[in-house]
Amino acid sequence: EYHLSGIEQTQVDPKAGYDFASGLRSILRQDPDIILVGEIRDLETAEVAMHAALTGHVVFSTLHTNDAAGAVPRLVDLGTKPAIIGPAINLIVAQRLVRRLCEYCKTETPMSPGLAENIKKLMTKLPKRVDKTNVKPKIYSARGCDKCHNGYRGRVGVFELLEVDDALENLIAEEVTEETIREFARKQGMIEMQTDGILKVFSGVTTLDEVERVTGPLKWPR
Repeated sequence: EYHLSGIEQTQVDPKAGYDFASGLRSILRQDPDIILVGEIRDLETAEVAMHAALTGHVVFSTLHTNDAAGAVPRLVDLGTKPAIIGPAINLIVAQRLVRRLCEYCKTETPMSPGLAENIKKLMTKLPKRVDKTNVKPKIYSARGCDKCHNGYRGRVGVFELLEVDDALENLIAEEVTEETIREFARKQGMIEMQTDGILKVFSGVTTLDEVERVTGPLKWPR
């Protein structure tokens, strides 16, 4: 971890009775502008973080889930009341890391007829917020050179952003399923993590193999 200038940092020590929840309560007494909780891992921490957000504090934290929609049932599983989850959250961001193609040796690869057809269907299903005029479907592969040795240099994130609006707040309060939340987000135009990865493939940033490796089997529109 890094010590950052201008930021008050505190290390938890459960053996001494100073856990995430007690640390968060201590921080709240200092009237902070922004709070970063390393991870929400129990009900007590979740509740304190939620109430901090509901009382006007900007709170950032992390959870271990498969995607953005999975954050809600994860909080419910911890014991958080659904009625306060929606009002407390503005945005959920899910991310995975894929290897970035080497700029010195990446190679454009011809598409098979089947892949070209799948990509054509994907293009027609992209959310409106995607500027399709800037999307030029191309597929690249990793080769390897003296600069990278294996075709990749570094990593880059693929993301999924779930905005919590009034309608989604109401759904969460009704204790709907994770799939219902995911389907609602799709209809609202959320760019799913795998789709974000495929768009990065088109831009020559990574490969389809990498996207499939970190997000699971490719799910093409029917």
